[in-house]
Amino acid sequence: MISELNSFLGGWVMYFRYAACRSHLRDLDQWLRRKLRCVRLKQCKRVKPIAAFLHRLGVPSKRAGITALSGKGWWRLSGAPSVQEALTLHWFNRLGPLNLERRYAALLH
Repeated sequence: MISELNSFLGGWVMYFRYAACRSHLRDLDQWLRRKLRCVRLKQCKRVKPIAAFLHRLGVPSKRAGITALSGKGWWRLSGAPSVQEALTLHWFNRLGPLNLERRYAALLH
């Protein structure tokens, strides 16, 4: 999914490289990261796997359990502080998704 996303977004940034859209790309980067967090949590499907996943990524087990049991929808859950603590920018950099703002800045120079 990330490789498809990278190819699509890379072309999109190339198309809009002459427009003044740095802040829009920053907002889109944030939205994409949250959507990818949402998708990753959805892959866990249930409370115990979500709590175990968050705990494996460094969230204390009590907070991971409370977050997993919150009953929020996937989108709201992806914005929770403990989920953002677990799925950090470093985690995303290891996955390899394209950072739109960095790509845009590189094209300008």
